[in-house]
Amino acid sequence: MIALREDCLLVEQDDGNYLPCSVDQLTLEFVGSAATLLEPDVLQNAAAGVLHYFKHELGRSFVTVAEFAAALAKALDGLGITADIAYVGDGASTRVTDLRALAAGSGKLGELEFFSKLRAALRDQLAERPRRVEFRGLRSCVKQLAARSHWCPKCDRLAAWILELLRGWYAQEPAARDTALVVR
Repeated sequence: MIALREDCLLVEQDDGNYLPCSVDQLTLEFVGSAATLLEPDVLQNAAAGVLHYFKHELGRSFVTVAEFAAALAKALDGLGITADIAYVGDGASTRVTDLRALAAGSGKLGELEFFSKLRAALRDQLAERPRRVEFRGLRSCVKQLAARSHWCPKCDRLAAWILELLRGWYAQEPAARDTALVVR
């Protein structure tokens, strides 16, 4: 694996891939033309604070645009500069849940516990207001829940039930209005 420069973070793109970006360059992108009104040291200190926060306090090198913007606004506010950042949100992102992991985490209650976890996962993901909520591994999950190694009519019924429940819960959630639901 190639080492990331010390002054860089990996920023999530619309397609879910991560692009290495210099924190100084990101800061200039967000501040824009207002950068000419501020001392260069102030912007560098704010950028250094954001970098330290993500890399050392949170132990992360992957961030979303919204997370970076919020942290930058807080750092600038701490330096006495009012930063009004328009809501960026994680709208450009996709939230993914592995159905196989949910099925594997279901204990003795089996399907009952799985469906409870599935609804909670859908609500949690929609609360973040992403563009797309994606559930992966439907076939494997169904075979796991049905305790089958090969696809059978019972698997067909269980898969249809999971899809029907997801669609129903999705339709009931007010946060789902601008979000696409994908099940694979």
